[in-house]
Amino acid sequence: MERASFEGLLGLEAAERLRRPIETARPLPGAAYASEAYFRLELERVLRRRWTGIAFAHQVPSPGDAIPVIAAGLPAIVLRDREGEIRVFHNVCRHRGSVVLTEPARGRPTLRCPYHGWAYGLDGGLVAAPLFEGKRKGFPASLERAGCGLAPIRSGIALDTVFVNVSGDAPPLESAIAPFTELTAPYAMERFQLAHHEGGEISANWKLAVEAAVENYHEEFVHQNLPARIDASGARTFSDCFEGEVFGFTFAGETALRSPTPLVPFRTNATEGARTDHLCFLFPNTQLSLFGSLAVRTLWTPIAVDRTHWQTSWYLVDSSATDDAHAEARTEMIRYWRQLREEDKRVLTLMQQGRQSPVADDLRLSPFWEGSILHFHRKLVDAMTADAG
Repeated sequence: MERASFEGLLGLEAAERLRRPIETARPLPGAAYASEAYFRLELERVLRRRWTGIAFAHQVPSPGDAIPVIAAGLPAIVLRDREGEIRVFHNVCRHRGSVVLTEPARGRPTLRCPYHGWAYGLDGGLVAAPLFEGKRKGFPASLERAGCGLAPIRSGIALDTVFVNVSGDAPPLESAIAPFTELTAPYAMERFQLAHHEGGEISANWKLAVEAAVENYHEEFVHQNLPARIDASGARTFSDCFEGEVFGFTFAGETALRSPTPLVPFRTNATEGARTDHLCFLFPNTQLSLFGSLAVRTLWTPIAVDRTHWQTSWYLVDSSATDDAHAEARTEMIRYWRQLREEDKRVLTLMQQGRQSPVADDLRLSPFWEGSILHFHRKLVDAMTADAG
């Protein structure tokens, strides 16, 4: 796509208005959230050219386990092979293009296409094409195995998260997640164990979900169980965090969550020293939150211009993730987070509806609260116009 395509979709001044100081800047116009053409361009230029989180390693715990996912708008398979390694493939049969895997599988030796029965091994190779030449046994002489296997997608694992780079030409995953690695360095991350995992959908563009996660302005009005993010003098109790591909904010000391919340049983520091909490994103869609001895990871997957799939994994330190002594507290913790998600879903749906109006082309950003949104939008524009000539 050429730069003219981006400017033609959002208007000639869209990028320039985002480059202004936040006091006079304008966020992305409504078409960035409501236009099918823009959504397709965004998948191509942003999601497929970078490392995006698509699943969690714990979802495929054993050899032969596989799940269907969406990777930057494309059907994909995440599986664990016979050697215990995680692989990602395009979820497309090499015969007639049917989706191969339609639901999670456990302990499968092969994956079989539901249309004509072609079977693929856990390394992606084609192992059977029954009746292709009218014969029930034997591999067809007219087929070359090498060119008929499932097409692989470049992938990597970090922090229990499965990342993919569909285009195959992004920098190494280790360099992309380096700010995440630095962020988690003070924590004994090997002690964090999976406590709960769930997912769902929000009827809104994926960017609205990311924006809600990185701004605290709405919390006073939408999330009554979250604390005020300003102190008695009106000063912020959080600071913005912009480091390479990572953006979000940090909370110092005890300001991140009110002490009466269900997180109290898990507030022991993962390491010695002053506590700092984090809520950050690896651009574009992978969220990591660290709250003392609770880690929360959320993947925001664009499904359609107005539909976003989310999945969240909660990790607690040591036995508190699974033991009976903390079962009641874990249940209450998840109830608390579900309430926050439902509260966000309601307002994000309203935000999506509002983006249909031309009035949404001339909105404002709060210099006090919404610097992370402006940073996110600028990174999007950079990605959308990169290498455009």
